[in-house]
Amino acid sequence: MDTIFSSASSSQKSAIKVVRVSGTETKKIPKIFSFKPTQPRVASLRKIYDQNHNIIDNALIIYFPGPNTVTGEDVIEFHIHGSIVIEKKIYDVLTKLKGFRIAARGEFTKRAFLNGILDLTQAEGLNDLINSETENQHYISMSQYEGVLSKKIYSWRDEVVWLLSKLEALIDFSDEELPTELEQIFNTKVLKILREMETSLKYSNYGERIRNGFVITIMGRPNVGKSSLINYLSDKKAAIVTDEAGTTRDIIEVIMDFEGFPVILNDTAGIRGTKSEVEKIGIKRALEKAEFSDILLILSDNEDFAFPELKSTCKKILVHTKSDLKILPNKGIYNISVKDNVGINKLIKAIVSHLKSLAPKQNVLLTRKRHIEAIKKSIYALNDLQKFDLNVNPEIASENLRIVAKEI
Repeated sequence: MDTIFSSASSSQKSAIKVVRVSGTETKKIPKIFSFKPTQPRVASLRKIYDQNHNIIDNALIIYFPGPNTVTGEDVIEFHIHGSIVIEKKIYDVLTKLKGFRIAARGEFTKRAFLNGILDLTQAEGLNDLINSETENQHYISMSQYEGVLSKKIYSWRDEVVWLLSKLEALIDFSDEELPTELEQIFNTKVLKILREMETSLKYSNYGERIRNGFVITIMGRPNVGKSSLINYLSDKKAAIVTDEAGTTRDIIEVIMDFEGFPVILNDTAGIRGTKSEVEKIGIKRALEKAEFSDILLILSDNEDFAFPELKSTCKKILVHTKSDLKILPNKGIYNISVKDNVGINKLIKAIVSHLKSLAPKQNVLLTRKRHIEAIKKSIYALNDLQKFDLNVNPEIASENLRIVAKEI
């Protein structure tokens, strides 16, 4: 297998850069760059040279012998001055050597997975951690990277394998029945796994939303301040604001952070009867977006919040806009004024409060479709298993357990 190398830091100019090398040829690095070998895991200052013995940099070198490294292989890190030229000179030296090549995207993590340093859910957690932008994304991805989900999966699998071993023993000794006490333990364990899986599936939407963003859609009639609100919240002119009705035709999407919660905020076409075909398409898209939203902000500049066209069952927050002109005293309606910066923080607090209420007490969250599909198949197999008498059909029951073990 080739020895790979790549920058482990930003590709831009910086004070310090880190170039990482991993693979079987790593031990040759001191000879290649003409510096004295360093002690394992000790940071050592070394002058590094190219093949013509021209100095490249005065760098900090750290050698990590495998298998207890980030990839499970021998690793060397060059902590160099952050010039693009210095990085390029190191690359030039290594690319000319047989057995060395630039790492493909994600290849260091891939080798960590292949060498058993990380399992697949931890590798996914690492990817999410690198891409996290909010406090909650960081928390969930870090827990997954640390192995919280893995531990739960392994505990389920250990239980399933134990149950499977008892059934296979019953098949081998078919003339004997499963002891009553053992049968009770068997049923209790199956129910426990089933309930835990059902709970994890129940909150899987929350896990996916933490990873990808909660969808909040702003709805209302034309000219009630939808575009003004999204512009104010995003602190940029994301949407066109005019006195002319129907200026928003397509959905305008802005990604935001509401107190640690990733949010996808959508501005939509004003809901009204219209002869314009383009506007009709915009309204149709707005109603479709509402169906897949987590929260609807229904805006009105009067007391009319009724939209018979709206079929979505998600959380609805009623927002009275232009409250600098008139305030509605009705309980449960949030009065805001973008013009005077009134009521916006209270509205955000209400949104965040609802998002917090969706959070599970456990931190074991399914965050990907792959996780969800595997758990759904496992739940189906466990429910199917309970239909059979273990003493009469141990073969069918054991096949269901094999399906669960495989899916986990």
